[in-house]
Amino acid sequence: MNQDFLAVVETKRFLGREFLTWLAWRLEDEGGRIQLGDDVVQLALGDRLALRERAANGGRITLVDPGDMRPELGAALRRGKLLDRARISVQRGDRKWELSLDGGLLTYDSLRCPPLGPRDPAPGDDARAHFENDFFLRLADVEDVVGVLDRLFKAFCETRAANSWETTTLPAMRSWIAELA
Repeated sequence: MNQDFLAVVETKRFLGREFLTWLAWRLEDEGGRIQLGDDVVQLALGDRLALRERAANGGRITLVDPGDMRPELGAALRRGKLLDRARISVQRGDRKWELSLDGGLLTYDSLRCPPLGPRDPAPGDDARAHFENDFFLRLADVEDVVGVLDRLFKAFCETRAANSWETTTLPAMRSWIAELA
């Protein structure tokens, strides 16, 4: 049973990689500003991207540059690689998160939440109450950014399953890849 699960995970890794590649295209196509229902979020790719071929033993390229990685990204995508891992910043209102998103497993790590902000000290403050308050605020921060990622993945899945994927989305993405230089 365990090996069956791992085999399924391995055969489905392409979906997360397609998601990251689609997300990079959408970020550029929409200037990083994405409408998710009633919510508007601002996303940006960070300074580190990893691309991998679809095959499990395929090659991997890592791009690290605080500047414009478009030419290198385009070259890797034109060679058939998909985004496998990316640093991403997510901004909603005045709150900003930074994280690394793994497309192969659809996991995130290195999450940096927005600062909690200054606290007004009052005499007799309960340190435990402050700790609990900060803890629950952090949990809310994690829930917020994971909710954004979930909604982005849902939008991708709806797009990927639509008839327009082959006729509209893929041609637009291919055109974007060809223009990356």
